[in-house]
Amino acid sequence: MKKIKKVTVHAGHNPSGRIACGASDLLDESTEARWITRKVIKLLKKNGIKSVNCTVNNGTSQSDVLYKICNKCNAVADADLHISIHLNSGRADKAGDGRTGGTEVLVTQNISDKGDIAKRICNQMAKLGFTNRGVKTRTDLYFLNHTKAPALLIEVCFVDDKDDYMLYKASRLDVARAIARAVINHNKDIG
Repeated sequence: MKKIKKVTVHAGHNPSGRIACGASDLLDESTEARWITRKVIKLLKKNGIKSVNCTVNNGTSQSDVLYKICNKCNAVADADLHISIHLNSGRADKAGDGRTGGTEVLVTQNISDKGDIAKRICNQMAKLGFTNRGVKTRTDLYFLNHTKAPALLIEVCFVDDKDDYMLYKASRLDVARAIARAVINHNKDIG
């Protein structure tokens, strides 16, 4: 494992109201992912980790957004890690069933630093009360396959789950802290 010195972070979609703006229900993915991105970057910088916002606001299609995000990430010299912030959908639990849909982190291969930080993110989010959906290997996601440095795609919580919505709204800043803390603690543990 190596120390993470430089990170890119981005919201994974266009702004709200534009094409390819992500999921929207009880939470708006584009709005919340941008907020989390800004906070994570601020927290990482405060802890000595260079951080660059690679969010795209002018994609003409979903594929164009992904292409532009990857180009921005890959243009950051010596990046050790790329982090994509998303919110999941598909639970359709508007009434609340007493349990959160939760957090998962997607990777192309669960190896080395990437797998360590992905597990740490899931564990930090579980401490806030989100269900730990774990680290999942995906080989079909453009962002994970087209970045030079290791990449993580975080599905923070579900936009269409009332339990996720309530917990997220009550702990929004803690969500950003949990993501940043995973990277910071990784560095502390390897000295």
